[in-house]
Amino acid sequence: MYNIIRSKINNLFISNNKYELPYLFPILVFLIYFSILSTLLGAFVLNLSLVLFDVFFLIFFVKNIKKIEISLNFKIIFTVITILILNILFSEHPLYSAKSVMGLVKNIIFLIGCYVIFKIESKIFERFIKFVFIIFLFTAFDTILQYLTGKDIFGYPPSELHYGRLSGPFGDELIVGSYLSKLIFISILFFFINLKKNFYDLIFLVFGLIVLFITKERSAFLMTFFTSLVYIFFRIEKLRFKIILSLIFISLIAALIFTVPDTVKRYKFLHNSGNNILHTQWGAHFLTSFEMFKKNPILGTGIRTFRHECSKDYSKNIQSKAVDLRCSTHPHNFYFEILAETGSLGLFIFLSFLFTVFKKIINTYKKNTSNNNIIISISLFFMFFWPIKTTGSIFSSWNSYFYIMALVIIFYQINFLNFKNK
Repeated sequence: MYNIIRSKINNLFISNNKYELPYLFPILVFLIYFSILSTLLGAFVLNLSLVLFDVFFLIFFVKNIKKIEISLNFKIIFTVITILILNILFSEHPLYSAKSVMGLVKNIIFLIGCYVIFKIESKIFERFIKFVFIIFLFTAFDTILQYLTGKDIFGYPPSELHYGRLSGPFGDELIVGSYLSKLIFISILFFFINLKKNFYDLIFLVFGLIVLFITKERSAFLMTFFTSLVYIFFRIEKLRFKIILSLIFISLIAALIFTVPDTVKRYKFLHNSGNNILHTQWGAHFLTSFEMFKKNPILGTGIRTFRHECSKDYSKNIQSKAVDLRCSTHPHNFYFEILAETGSLGLFIFLSFLFTVFKKIINTYKKNTSNNNIIISISLFFMFFWPIKTTGSIFSSWNSYFYIMALVIIFYQINFLNFKNK
């Protein structure tokens, strides 16, 4: 019995390996698995798991640098580091920006580390996807339970505000829709890895859309719906089936509208603003971000400084009826956030990076149009980096994890970084 359990553990964490400090490898594998679970446990646990991963990975990488070769453009890395240092030095709140920059560095190391571990052993990637799928199902069914009974498995009730928005296992935090939307297309990989020739992925997508709709989170549902149409376009080969399936999805939404009438009220967010988004609180956030950019057009006001700058006098004259609602912890669109807090230099580097990734995705897809895994990369890119939407902060520890994980999945599928395991 002991030998069987030991064999299972070794198989799960790949304990038998050829590297220096071999005990570090299963620890890194465990921390990757644990990172997705820690998104349910809170930002502190998530940050702790990422920091531990980064420390162990750097030690592991240095000790095995002769066996692991990964190509990095050090000129670009040096440029980015220089700009981040300048961003701190010229920040309106340098200590706060320095802390946030360290968080960004932590995420970059985690991205590269995950990519390396997945490339060393593909089974780790496949098991990680399985963990994501299980966590998605758990969160989704917990949310359904809350909708049907008034309490989830932990006893959390729906919000008494916002037409009864659901929170699932997140308690007072109304983020369950956002959470599920970030995991749904990663979860679909489970079907391609384990059940290759079927359409279970489409059934799963319908299920996910229904759950997202009842959470009453507008942006999360709408982005998932539109990404689903993109997914269908690439996933289905014949044009008539593309059209039929798209109509089925649209009909599903129409049916949900009549089934869950209170949810529709959440989508009428412009009716008191003269149909002009600039007169909503989101519009006020965007306009405030632009004022911050005008104040420091090259380097921005410093990462994570929106919460401090939005209340200053120069932002009071924005042309929005919601000027009194302009302040928040972030501007609710990460393109405006990057523009305001890192300036034109930061936005240029970010857009250049996205263009390079997108170009690599399309080139990979052209070489093998029947590869469903690449379609997931296209969907993830659209889901996470489509600019016209409201978003969480790209610099916050909890939210940024999902952007990093989406990039890890994309990088892995398209072989974005040249990797050699000697």
